[in-house]
Amino acid sequence: MQDGALSHRNLLTIEDLHERRIYPIDWPPYSPDLNLIEKVWDWMKDWIGDRYLKNYDRKLSYDQLREAVRAAWDTIPRSFLSQQIDLMQKRCQAVIDAQGGHTLY
Repeated sequence: MQDGALSHRNLLTIEDLHERRIYPIDWPPYSPDLNLIEKVWDWMKDWIGDRYLKNYDRKLSYDQLREAVRAAWDTIPRSFLSQQIDLMQKRCQAVIDAQGGHTLY
């Protein structure tokens, strides 16, 4: 699979791949990231923002940020994780239906 980067579209690269009988699959730009950790990170960022950043006029120190990340990680609801796992089949089907393009997920 190729993501369209210049190095992937370079004529020498393409010729080399073809000589090796490798025919890359086109990869649509901005295709969805199905890695569930992305949803977890988004949840954690929101949680940290709500609890640590709203009342701060300054940036968090390294130690404060580390504490906030650990607290967020320890607080992720099991129901949230279960919901994300349960939605995976729908997410995958949406990507298939969109032929790798943008989806609502």
